[in-house]
Amino acid sequence: MHAWLDVTAGVAGDMMMGALVDAGADLDGVQSAVCAVAGDGVRLRREPVLRAGLPATKIHVDIVAERRGPRTLAQLADQVAQAPLAEQTKTLAIATLRLLAAAYSRGYEVAPDDVSLQEVAALDVLTDIVGDCEALRLLGVESVTASPLAIGSGRIRTSHGDLAVPVPAVGELIHGWPLARLPEPEQQSAESAATEPHPLRHVGERYVPLGGISGDEGMLTEEPARVVDGRGLGELATPTGVALLRSFAQLCEPESPASPASIGVGAGGRDVPDRPNVVRLLLS
Repeated sequence: MHAWLDVTAGVAGDMMMGALVDAGADLDGVQSAVCAVAGDGVRLRREPVLRAGLPATKIHVDIVAERRGPRTLAQLADQVAQAPLAEQTKTLAIATLRLLAAAYSRGYEVAPDDVSLQEVAALDVLTDIVGDCEALRLLGVESVTASPLAIGSGRIRTSHGDLAVPVPAVGELIHGWPLARLPEPEQQSAESAATEPHPLRHVGERYVPLGGISGDEGMLTEEPARVVDGRGLGELATPTGVALLRSFAQLCEPESPASPASIGVGAGGRDVPDRPNVVRLLLS
């Protein structure tokens, strides 16, 4: 089976998972793979949503694990290698983690084995990568191509301060991949931008791939990165999402190469009126 990914609105790990599950990948099977590598501290929830009026599947990654400190991407790859996963899932997940580590290494000038994430961010990355690789296997996908990629624009707030889009790791990962250009939105009012809360308000200073984490009753979930001063589209492509795209897709094709037998639509966290904030998966 061949899969074509439409990432002309951007890509993140949870958006990819939503598209894969919407296309027919068994969420219980994906959850089992995540538990095999991350334990019972991560829960996946499926929610039907609308994005600019388009029906889509939103996958929520809820992290309830007891916190034990930062982890390196090399440690996450070791966890995957030792987990009772299907060999296809294990191989692809390790390759994706190494690709992500190399991008962070070049973008932030640290050794690949020293790239470290706080535990919540590490578990989120691990869940997205293992879950998406297992979902791809469950669908029986043998080859993948994808559209040009929208990365966004403007500046976003992270624990490294305000960064221009793309952030350094994404900038490394998009080398050689065609980009899709989206029209710029109207600027928000200064008052509106000033009242937006800092995305790291609940968990202290840490860098996370999507820019923010919110907490409620002991459960942590990912939030979109905040746009600085209401300018630009913000971050539409996350490091984890782009690493998955580059691991999955053999080449870029602007359109699906064949008539689809089934379609999956995965939703991002935000609903914007002028474009569906989704990843679409066309299987043929």
